[in-house]
Amino acid sequence: MKRVKYRGMALVVLLAIGIAVYLVACKKQKVTPININASEKTDVYSGYTDEARNVAFKIRKFKSQLIDKEEVMRNELYMPLDSVVWNVEALFNAEYTFPERKYLETVKQDVEFFVDVNADNEVYFGVVADLYDDIIEAVRQAYSNDGIGTDKSLMAVVVDKGEIVGGMAKIAVCVISGKVDNNSSSKEPSQGPFGPRDCWYYGEYGGTCDDPSVFCDAAEIIEDTINYYYSKASVPQSGFRSLNFSMFRVVLNGDEYLDDNGEPYLYFYYLNENPPLYLDYELLNYYYNRELEVLLHLLPSDPIYQGEMPSAPAFVEVDIVGLYDYVGNGSCFHHKNYVVYGNRCHIPSQELPPLRDLLN
Repeated sequence: MKRVKYRGMALVVLLAIGIAVYLVACKKQKVTPININASEKTDVYSGYTDEARNVAFKIRKFKSQLIDKEEVMRNELYMPLDSVVWNVEALFNAEYTFPERKYLETVKQDVEFFVDVNADNEVYFGVVADLYDDIIEAVRQAYSNDGIGTDKSLMAVVVDKGEIVGGMAKIAVCVISGKVDNNSSSKEPSQGPFGPRDCWYYGEYGGTCDDPSVFCDAAEIIEDTINYYYSKASVPQSGFRSLNFSMFRVVLNGDEYLDDNGEPYLYFYYLNENPPLYLDYELLNYYYNRELEVLLHLLPSDPIYQGEMPSAPAFVEVDIVGLYDYVGNGSCFHHKNYVVYGNRCHIPSQELPPLRDLLN
């Protein structure tokens, strides 16, 4: 009886071993799916560069931090001042500005803020969140009061850090808004944009040759025309947006760049040089083209600005003011330039926060 019992137990053991071996063999044959990392997903956009991806990632991260600011503040996060400036400017332009539009005229307004910084020039995140809210309200107020009644749009907001005094850092914000051309298919004339019927007086003299009371001057007409043809940020393909970021401003008095004859490219005359105070269409085209040479070629390639200019600087906007004041060795008539350049990238719309009109 014991021998039969042992045989039965042996059969049970052998059967169990066989089942186990079968199951192991089946398990080895099973294909395990590959875990694809988020950065390696196949939804790759054509023309979406690594730089643009990084910019979009940082913008989304900052936006999420603002949304979850209570949790972020509990973690006692401090942000370097340079990062504050970059994040605030990039996110604001991603949410509220329209650089792809063509502007007939632009208006510049400046607002200032002050934030507490620690010994390492870092800003507590709660202060950063409040700063962003304050900038939204201040820009909304400036934008609504820019004097443009219809077809208005926000073109760019430039954020700069100023001096740090007594633990307080100045944050300077330049608001650029304008009037949009809804029929923007026109192209720059090859012979120059001004014709025989165009003529404008200089600076404080203002107005056209037909009506000197018009509140405008030759500098502003040249400015508006350059911005109209060259400020628009093109969109390479449907579904993308252009974004300006890391913007900076350069100021020119007008005598910084000289041609082969030693003459300033820009309008610049000392009082005893008999300056032309009436610019007919030929002079308008002359100074228009010389402005373009400075803004698009000479200034961006100037070694002085190598530390500020990106490898492919984008021209964003220029403000040209006709002035009579003291420069260098004496009093002069000149066109003072306030130029905005920046980095520009193209990002799929869904990779950025929704674009909104600040006044709606």
